[in-house]
Amino acid sequence: MATRDFSISNFMARVDNLGGPAKRHKFSVEVHPPPSMKSSVTADTINFLVKTASFPAKALATTEYRYGGKFSLVVPYETTYEPVSIGFMNTADQSPRIFWNDWFNHIQNMTTYNMQYYEKFVGTVELHQYLDEDESIDPSNASYSVTLFEAYPKGMSAIEVGWENADLQDFEIDMQYSWWEASGESTTSGQLG
Repeated sequence: MATRDFSISNFMARVDNLGGPAKRHKFSVEVHPPPSMKSSVTADTINFLVKTASFPAKALATTEYRYGGKFSLVVPYETTYEPVSIGFMNTADQSPRIFWNDWFNHIQNMTTYNMQYYEKFVGTVELHQYLDEDESIDPSNASYSVTLFEAYPKGMSAIEVGWENADLQDFEIDMQYSWWEASGESTTSGQLG
């Protein structure tokens, strides 16, 4: 094992051996809505308007196992997934907002209030991270990619407007999903057998 100390040069050398520090500013998002969804706006015309995104979190739901009243042990029983937040810059023709409203209306018809079948309203979302030296957006060259499976919009934030504010409009979409997979990670490494 290499000698470890508190020097900055040693720390940076070790970070460089792992590819260097990851930066937040070079990423892309690809939204793939369900094939049955109809919209006047296609996802590929608004994907570039994503200004923020978060890679998904993962947690274990736990329960308390008690043995003979003497001690307890907290043990996991399933993996849980929190929604992923994606921030969009809005445009004057409201294209991003129209696209997401169409997806919400595809999930629940606002005339009949009937809900669509689950498999008919889910799509996928791909999040890609690029190295600092990358100059083009090419998902096949991404340094890290995450795919959200069976994804659908769970919430859309409001857009506040006001006479005193000339800032650009933006809004957040919370995407729910069934599971996610990341490039370079094994999904079977923890399986028994």
